[in-house]
Amino acid sequence: MLITKVIVIILCCLVVSSYGQQPSTCPDQGSGNYGCFDITSQGNCTEVSNEQPTYDSRWPGSGIDLNIDWAIKCGNIIAYKIRWFSGAWSGWYVPGVNDMDEKVNGGNGLRRKWSYFEDHTHTYIICKTNNINMLYGCQ
Repeated sequence: MLITKVIVIILCCLVVSSYGQQPSTCPDQGSGNYGCFDITSQGNCTEVSNEQPTYDSRWPGSGIDLNIDWAIKCGNIIAYKIRWFSGAWSGWYVPGVNDMDEKVNGGNGLRRKWSYFEDHTHTYIICKTNNINMLYGCQ
């Protein structure tokens, strides 16, 4: 009998928790939709406009590596533009989607368009982790 009561109590608790009984601190967003999510671990994204050439040879030397942005900028560059020497701006490039450089480079190596960050003005959108999740050596 005691085991049956314990099982019933556990089942009742599971039913209540599966229907999402919310703490009183969560705001009611209407129709019983309580929004109470911890988003403090999310990073943030910013646009960096008209950054001058970096003269950092790691950009062209990285080939098609998709992580060089983390090594150099401590964040994920999600889109970028290049200002060509003619003064015209490129369209938006998205790493790994549409940013392969069609130019044949030394040693017939492939590279991404962000290799031009070394000697061209550029604009980019970068997402960085918050202080809790920051990579070692990043600011």
